[in-house]
Amino acid sequence: MLRFFLTLVLTAYGAFCVAQDSPNPNFVYFTQGKTPGNWQWILSDPGNWWMPIDDSGGSSANGKITLSNAGDEDFPGAVKLKWKRSDDWGAATISGGQVDLAKFEQAAEIAIAMRVMSKVPSVVNVKMACGEGCEAEVNVAENLKQMPRGQWMALPLALDCFTANGLDLSKLNWPFAIGTSGQLELDIVEISLAPLAEGDEGCVPNA
Repeated sequence: MLRFFLTLVLTAYGAFCVAQDSPNPNFVYFTQGKTPGNWQWILSDPGNWWMPIDDSGGSSANGKITLSNAGDEDFPGAVKLKWKRSDDWGAATISGGQVDLAKFEQAAEIAIAMRVMSKVPSVVNVKMACGEGCEAEVNVAENLKQMPRGQWMALPLALDCFTANGLDLSKLNWPFAIGTSGQLELDIVEISLAPLAEGDEGCVPNA
């Protein structure tokens, strides 16, 4: 079964953001309000499935999802992702580069430093992709529902949760995407690769 857990991050991520002056885009995909290297935010809804935006923010074509500054004093670079009420699917994706993470398949996870600001719909998918027809996603709705509202937490997703469903980490070009057709509000301060916690064996799919 898929393995997820939550960890408090205010101290750890605050120290990281201060110390990390030049984040390595192979391992850090969003931090201090910026997408490093060639990475950039893409917003999607039925009006336009591929709308690149600046780190400063923007809205998808039909307005299903918006990205803006979260207005947090402790983490001034944090962004707010807000999905309005409608039946349309909307997603925020980080794309634009390519990275080989194959050697970290059994040793690392994508860590999302975030806080949940609203009720959570039944489906919220986090996706990673490696080109046309090469992708994998997991529904993190139940994990988000466990988070105390308005409290910064970390959601780590083991890389092998995605490779078990067909992802090729050797040519990763979407290290992160999150989408839903429901109404949702999340703040995100950082998205990065992190080592698995000691003793953590990652994700074991259902037999």
